[in-house]
Amino acid sequence: MKKLVFLSVIATFLIAGVYTGLSESEPPAVTASDVAAQITPELLYSHLSIIASDSLMGRGTGQPGIDMAADYLARKYEIAGLTPLGDDGTWFQNFDLLGNRVDSFSYSLHSGTVEEAEEIWSQNVGNGDESEFFVTFGGNNPASGEIVFIGMGLAGADGFVDADSNAVDVRDNFVMMFRELPSDVEADDRLATQMNSRLQQLLFRSGAAGIILIDEMNQEEFLLDAAGMNTLIGIPTSIRLPDGGGRGGFAATVLNISPDMAQKVIGDAGSLEALHAQSAEELTAFNSFHTGHSLTFTPDGGERVLPSKNVLAFLEGCNEELKHEVVVLSSHYDHMGIGAPDETGDMIYNGADDNGSGTVTTLAIAEVMAQAQRDGFCLDRSLLFLNVTAEEHGLLGSRYYSDNPVIPIENTIANFNLDMFGRIDYEYEDTDEDYIYIIGAEIISSKLDSLLHVANRNSVDITLDMRYNDLDDRNQFYRRSDHWNFGRLGIPFIFFFSGLHDNYHQPSDTIDLIPFDLLATRAQLILSTLVEVANHPERPEVDNQLFIERTQMGR
Repeated sequence: MKKLVFLSVIATFLIAGVYTGLSESEPPAVTASDVAAQITPELLYSHLSIIASDSLMGRGTGQPGIDMAADYLARKYEIAGLTPLGDDGTWFQNFDLLGNRVDSFSYSLHSGTVEEAEEIWSQNVGNGDESEFFVTFGGNNPASGEIVFIGMGLAGADGFVDADSNAVDVRDNFVMMFRELPSDVEADDRLATQMNSRLQQLLFRSGAAGIILIDEMNQEEFLLDAAGMNTLIGIPTSIRLPDGGGRGGFAATVLNISPDMAQKVIGDAGSLEALHAQSAEELTAFNSFHTGHSLTFTPDGGERVLPSKNVLAFLEGCNEELKHEVVVLSSHYDHMGIGAPDETGDMIYNGADDNGSGTVTTLAIAEVMAQAQRDGFCLDRSLLFLNVTAEEHGLLGSRYYSDNPVIPIENTIANFNLDMFGRIDYEYEDTDEDYIYIIGAEIISSKLDSLLHVANRNSVDITLDMRYNDLDDRNQFYRRSDHWNFGRLGIPFIFFFSGLHDNYHQPSDTIDLIPFDLLATRAQLILSTLVEVANHPERPEVDNQLFIERTQMGR
């Protein structure tokens, strides 16, 4: 990953303004095309090189980098001359989230049951420590139980049974299993699906106290992996609104175990390597067994309050009869933050596309629109530029704003949402076609849809791909980003989206993969559509009865 040179960071923050504008003396008449042309690849790059840099540490909710991102946005809005619309004249709408934060984990191994046997090994693990176990998922709740070994976990259709059909009870026990087949064994897709299905069954339906995965057969490499994963200790998880909104976390705990510790647990049953090979050879007949050991897992931590904030910048319209109405341009500025390392060891989830692309486009449009207004180009209605937090945890920032709007919802005539806006997806990677996916618009409001098409014809004239624009589309994109918190209240929206790619929610979602010429073209389309909607005499109305029914169900 390319590292950002420190001096370039300072230089960017000291720029007085990235939009040079038109001549300040006797400015000529400004058109929408003139304004849109000011959104350049260079402007977008200047912002994304900060927002998606390693220095902002992935902008994780409840992590330090997200506050740095919010401060950067606020400073740029201030330089551009917009109006803060947050609390007490600030740029921020502040609110609290709840999250679970664990400061350390304790592991205690016993021979026999937890109640009856004495402890034979224990370890307390803090941030960055090497350890014989590490948490893969969950880890917020204490758990204890006997350790049962089930090989690959594929023995039996309905339960975990051995070759003699003697059931091995997993309820309230830790279930230890190999995560993958040996490297010299080929597996078809069906087998991989079966293994993943069994793991999900253990997690969600069997009542297991926890899962223990054997995923590494080299002790030294395991300890390096453990130290890396343990740097995540202290990062908040299960982030949610105080009223319960959010995605929560895993109720069960999934641990990885070192090969040396796994051998200790297995004891005289055989060598780990031999059991791995036997499991691969006898997938449906492997003898599961009780190991004669038990584990107690104890997290030290609990629920914490996480101060959070949306960023709000306002540009007032110039029509006395319409300026009380607003078009909201939204994008989430959070991402995954510091997370599990990839195969290169990279733990920073930069989120250049998700959603650095939407964030910097929102900022760039705000900058050029503010300058255009000073040059005499003023829209009839007002614009609210809204960067929301905690989208990755269940659309929490936009939920909070839509429940606590600074401009009445009845005066919000439309929402344009930008999320994963900057890449070329699988469908278009082998073409040279300029495109953007449109979700919303025609499935909500025929007027909004017609204004979008007018704006496109009069500006960049790119392909408006509607393949996901279906209330019954299996991806359900129409309710999977922040526009939904406006749509559920009956506000027409357009979700501008460029599609999925292999770097989605990976550390590899980096700035070098963004085609900035295309990003600028898409941004120009957004600006042109804003102009059409904000200046149209009539506000777009929701006129799709099916959407009305769906939004009423989804409130």
